[in-house]
Amino acid sequence: MSIEEALPILVRMICSFLASFIAIALWSRLRDAVWTLIVLGSVSLLIETLYHLLVIIGLASYRLLFINGIPMLETLLSSLPPILLGIGFLVFIIRDRRY
Repeated sequence: MSIEEALPILVRMICSFLASFIAIALWSRLRDAVWTLIVLGSVSLLIETLYHLLVIIGLASYRLLFINGIPMLETLLSSLPPILLGIGFLVFIIRDRRY
């Protein structure tokens, strides 16, 4: 693995770790449904990044489950963080709307 391939992964891992750490620290103080979803989204981003690194190294594979030719594990890992963050933001907007 060259430095051109390793640097973006390293930066992404550091940023997702810091985001997960800060989200867990805030969640431990607030204990709110919104923060629970945001923490889950942040941690799932970290898990997706770590699994991607394992695939690049060759210790894991996305070929575990295919449905109609679509790699379900890759699809789930890449789409879960924005889905959880979006639901968290949506719950925040619905709960705190004041008309």
